[in-house]
Amino acid sequence: MNIIERNLFRLLRAGAFNTQEQIEPLSAWKWRRLYQLSEMHDVAPFTYQGLERCKEQFLVQVPADLMQQWGVAKNHGDDEDNELLAANRLTNPVLNHQLQNILDDEHSNTETRTALLHLLGIARFIMNAGIPVKRVTELGQFLRLSANRTDFTTLQQWVNKLQLQPMTQLACVMLVKLMHFDPAELPFMQPMTDDQMERQLNEMLRQKNSHAEEWYFSQGKDIFVHTSNSSAMLWHVRRSAKYFRYYPSETMTNFITAFAHSLSHIEE
Repeated sequence: MNIIERNLFRLLRAGAFNTQEQIEPLSAWKWRRLYQLSEMHDVAPFTYQGLERCKEQFLVQVPADLMQQWGVAKNHGDDEDNELLAANRLTNPVLNHQLQNILDDEHSNTETRTALLHLLGIARFIMNAGIPVKRVTELGQFLRLSANRTDFTTLQQWVNKLQLQPMTQLACVMLVKLMHFDPAELPFMQPMTDDQMERQLNEMLRQKNSHAEEWYFSQGKDIFVHTSNSSAMLWHVRRSAKYFRYYPSETMTNFITAFAHSLSHIEE
């Protein structure tokens, strides 16, 4: 990672998990880039909290106007209402039937169902929008608060039933490598070497694309197919191919559903 990326995740950890982080010095231009990145991934509230926690450090010299802008942004998170990102359903009919049975079981543990929805939300975000920085952060917060009330044996059974383990593994890798979780905090994580996690993380974060606005992490377009946004379809094609091996039973139906969804939103 470069210095901007390193500082982004340091601020995220400080803000979301109250860790002690040493921030590296940045120029005013780089601070603005870091702010743009936090806005792109909808984590400005977390990074602002991190700044508040680290502001006494001598090297944290954020331009005053940017700090004010950051403070405003922290109160305006992206409450995106997008059915393509909904965690409480799947596009594969068989898997969705199994999911609804799980969610309708009133006798199951509430925290365990919530943990499953966090994992499903991450999987759907990966397939439809990009790198789930915010959602992984929220999963980490949930685990830190509710792990002792979560039935991880049942959660693992649900993950296996929904064929979600490879996507769950991606979430675990991000928690370990970016949020500095101990693998022991993640009972649903399969054993991996540090080199394996590093390769998987690099594959997720480093995208080869030709769009100047897609800096650092590749993000999807707001509209899948649009008369003025033909690159969106190619983005989804590449992403579906890239993550097919992680969730083959869901990836194809998700792509078809996203395409059908987009047709209803094409401007006349």
